[in-house]
Amino acid sequence: MLSFEKLKALRERKLTTEEADFSEEHLSIVWWFLNEKKLPADDWFDVVVLRYLLTVKRWFTLPELQRYSFTTLAVSAMKSAVNTERRKQNRRPQTISLDAPYKGTYGDPLVECLAG
Repeated sequence: MLSFEKLKALRERKLTTEEADFSEEHLSIVWWFLNEKKLPADDWFDVVVLRYLLTVKRWFTLPELQRYSFTTLAVSAMKSAVNTERRKQNRRPQTISLDAPYKGTYGDPLVECLAG
């Protein structure tokens, strides 16, 4: 298990040549994951690839992880990244229009409810 400081350092450092070669060789896992989860690459590639690359670094840094399949670790990490991003998105305030029909008002715009 990595301490917070070591994990932060791991995130910030560049990939070694060996890690970069390995990540390039296994990048199809990212594309498979996006396809399998029906996630548009335009919206989700950055989210999952960053966690994928962190998993590559962890795989090479923590020898005890090598007893597990790299694909299993990468998919698990990417699932976690997607779930974390979705939770963040759900916490963001929702933008609404005062002119749009508002539910429960039989199609009246929200501005009509506020004016009363």
